[in-house]
Amino acid sequence: MYELLLRTETLLLGLQMSALWAVGIGASVVGLVLWLGGTRYHAAIIGVLGAVVGSAAGLLVGERLGVNPWLSAIVGAAVLGGLSILLRNVLILVLAVLVFSAVGGTGYVAVRLDRAGPPVQPQVGTPEQTQPPSSSQYFTGMEPADRLTYLNDISQQAQTFTQRLKALLANTWEALGPRGWLVVLPLLVGALVGILLVWLVAKVVIALAYSIVGAALILLGAQATLLAAGVPIVSDLASRRWLPAVTFAAMTVAGWVWQLFFAGAKPRREESDRQTDTPD
Repeated sequence: MYELLLRTETLLLGLQMSALWAVGIGASVVGLVLWLGGTRYHAAIIGVLGAVVGSAAGLLVGERLGVNPWLSAIVGAAVLGGLSILLRNVLILVLAVLVFSAVGGTGYVAVRLDRAGPPVQPQVGTPEQTQPPSSSQYFTGMEPADRLTYLNDISQQAQTFTQRLKALLANTWEALGPRGWLVVLPLLVGALVGILLVWLVAKVVIALAYSIVGAALILLGAQATLLAAGVPIVSDLASRRWLPAVTFAAMTVAGWVWQLFFAGAKPRREESDRQTDTPD
């Protein structure tokens, strides 16, 4: 997981200070809502997500058809936002399955990168270890400035975030080695596990999915915010590489338990009135 976090940190370092603050604060706020209130506000969350996807799709379609971009974005947001609310139960289940699939794939990539990367630097007085030759550089073996230089090199000095992200993803795939295609297996396993669990205990699994995404966004937001403040937190944790994984796991469990026992869905108005009118 540490190598993957270093790559994320290096990618974020290429952003402007204002963009880092925006990413940090925005991801933290959204993550907090999903982490502690995903199941309580799932209808609104699904509606907003549908509106965002619809506006993006509307912009793409409007650009191809030569329609006013604002009009196409508004229409797309209204259409997909409305459909998302009407089909929220189906979409929630689909998103939960996608989350489990993503967790399986990301976990495989994180473990493969950590195992294939260079060994930990030896302590004073111990024999030196050499890094095995590889066509891909592993960020774990570099200083922060060298990582940024390397990212600039593989992205051919690209200035846009999208181009740099594509270059980093291509480099990450190369770093996985000849067994990189095996990422398909944990993706499928995660999806199958998600389908099975949703079918058996939908409420429990949906709360877990919200907690996973929320915890990940909070940690991403914290990382971006600290970078904006000049603190490369991931690089500073080189001697405690286990801490991010433990923190993520603990936050996921805490958010999951909170949503299951303390942040359930609001009771409907009719049910609340019925309970109020019931005599003792």
